[in-house]
Amino acid sequence: MQNKDERYVVVTAISSFRQRYTIPVSELQKLNPEVDITNNPGGQIEWANDEVAMEKVKEFSQHWLGEQICDTMILDEERVLKLFDRDNDYLSTWTTQQKLDYINKWKENE
Repeated sequence: MQNKDERYVVVTAISSFRQRYTIPVSELQKLNPEVDITNNPGGQIEWANDEVAMEKVKEFSQHWLGEQICDTMILDEERVLKLFDRDNDYLSTWTTQQKLDYINKWKENE
């Protein structure tokens, strides 16, 4: 059963991870044999950073740092349904009741 006067607290958070990548210096050197970076730590770091930024390096390890809350707002039913459609456009064809049922099942592991 719907309650048109219901309000919804919307919390926006960012989940952060620390990732590490490892690249052998000899492999970095192979990327541009014309420039010697064997004894150039700055060049090694720059080239490694470029490879990671271009997403060419597989992840070595990762550690979850947690969530940081960015903002919080209170929305009425109409606005929370518009937000639902905007954030979940692939579910926008759901009925209003399906969307509210999903929203109202807010606890993890239920």
